[in-house]
Amino acid sequence: EVDRSAWDHAEEERYGVGKARTTKKFYETFGIDVKKKKTEHNLCEFVQTGIMHRDFMKYLRKDGMGVDYDKITYRFKDPKKNGG
Repeated sequence: EVDRSAWDHAEEERYGVGKARTTKKFYETFGIDVKKKKTEHNLCEFVQTGIMHRDFMKYLRKDGMGVDYDKITYRFKDPKKNGG
């Protein structure tokens, strides 16, 4: 693991993952393995085609404040690598 003091935190507050989900949940949901320093490929296709929007719509918060990540069990896997 990289020591937190070794990287620039200047934009962390501005571009962080917010408080709606933990970083662990974010990494799991979007196919990021921080220990192996690997990501699943083709995430942009999942987002740009509207598949993510369609799949996550059912998890919108009743208060209108975005997606309730506590209800999401989805784990992105590269569809081209995993038979998609």
